[in-house]
Amino acid sequence: ILLLSILLMIAVIPAVFTKTLPNEYNTVAAIAISLAMIIRLLIVSWHLVTIKKIRNGGRKKKTAYVIIGIFLIVFGLIYMDGAFAYLNNKDIQYVSYLMFASILCDFTAAILTFTAAFSSSKEYRSKDS
Repeated sequence: ILLLSILLMIAVIPAVFTKTLPNEYNTVAAIAISLAMIIRLLIVSWHLVTIKKIRNGGRKKKTAYVIIGIFLIVFGLIYMDGAFAYLNNKDIQYVSYLMFASILCDFTAAILTFTAAFSSSKEYRSKDS
């Protein structure tokens, strides 16, 4: 789901770069969206490392999942500010819709992460007992 969010961000960059400012390129917005993509890639890699540690016999760390979920919500809310900003731009209103779809992916991933943190399987119950 986070990779879909990143793909939606990639689709937004050309329009934000070329069509937001009259007669000039908006490099600041393109850099900000690129930074948001890098942050999400770091979160994906952190999530994969956490899952790998659990699969290799490590304990399920609820703290890592909760922190990942909180980061996803916070970065989604920050990205929402940009989505509302582009909502008023009639020439590239689709950018705002794509950004909202990306935010929905972030929030969905956060909910799934919280669910994974607080769900327990038989394997974890037997190790903790």
